[in-house]
Amino acid sequence: MASNADVEWEGRVVSAHHKLAATERLMESGIGELKQWKRYDGEFHQALISNCGSQVLMETHALVFDKYFRYQMVAFTYRGAEPAQQHKVLLESALRRDGQTAKATLTAHVNNCVRHAMVTTSLR
Repeated sequence: MASNADVEWEGRVVSAHHKLAATERLMESGIGELKQWKRYDGEFHQALISNCGSQVLMETHALVFDKYFRYQMVAFTYRGAEPAQQHKVLLESALRRDGQTAKATLTAHVNNCVRHAMVTTSLR
């Protein structure tokens, strides 16, 4: 996270998080759009890894996220405040260059999303 981090990377991450957080507030109020939220969610996660220095990783992440996004749009809904709080922690961890907290938060974030998908799709 820190090896290629600079003010340009910070700007991308902060900007992406700002759009995501604003959309999450709309989702919480019941007037947001799932498609827009997922777009900004993807942009935020892409911004976080944009300093990795690996074009292959960036392309792989984009492909995986696109498939995940398509599935999520059909299979389940917004998960509420939990992912918004995790996104805030990811932002703060990234800006502090705290890879340990970021890794733990991202692991919980992904695992909770998978659990949500399994529960939601089993109800249909």
